[in-house]
Amino acid sequence: MKVKNKFWLTVCFLTLFSFAKAQNHVHFMLFGGFNTSRLITDFDNAKIIAEEAKQFYNFGVGFRFEFAKILYLQPEFYLARKGGLEKAFRPDYSDSINQRADAQSVDLQVMLGFRFFDCDRFALRVYAGPVVSFLNNPRVDVQKNGFYLPVSTNTHIFSTRVGAGMDITKRLTFDVSYEYAISPMFSVLDFNTSYRILNFSLGLKIF
Repeated sequence: MKVKNKFWLTVCFLTLFSFAKAQNHVHFMLFGGFNTSRLITDFDNAKIIAEEAKQFYNFGVGFRFEFAKILYLQPEFYLARKGGLEKAFRPDYSDSINQRADAQSVDLQVMLGFRFFDCDRFALRVYAGPVVSFLNNPRVDVQKNGFYLPVSTNTHIFSTRVGAGMDITKRLTFDVSYEYAISPMFSVLDFNTSYRILNFSLGLKIF
């Protein structure tokens, strides 16, 4: 991104933040929770068997910009782990693929949401938006009929996320969301593997 574009993006963000804060329509939030991550392999004429999901952590910070009471925009910054175990078979061959992946990631996401059944101490929400994940030191092992294969790992992954949540009192939030990776986590030979993640998190509004 060019320096000029960065400058105007920063100016717009600070202007929006200042306006919303002056109107008491912005909140700074902390999040923490866990996720259940599962690998999904995609290649032609393949039968996929998701052998086992793995549980990992996630925690982060974010802002919530509220508009017209029912609409909000929530950019978030997360640290998380993701991956899983899987066994895949080619129906037309005797080949079997065993995969194991584990990676720490830095996630940047922007959720657009709607609030309803809103009162002073309780509200329900639904939301969706894009996620960009930057992988750090991924550990990936892939075996074909017992032999290890060379793996090409992506450094960043694009996903979409949809979810629902509750605001409890004026400080606490609880969210459940589903993340669907659009780009693969790693590629081997003529197939690639991505992930699907179910996230659970508790949030605390600092202001």
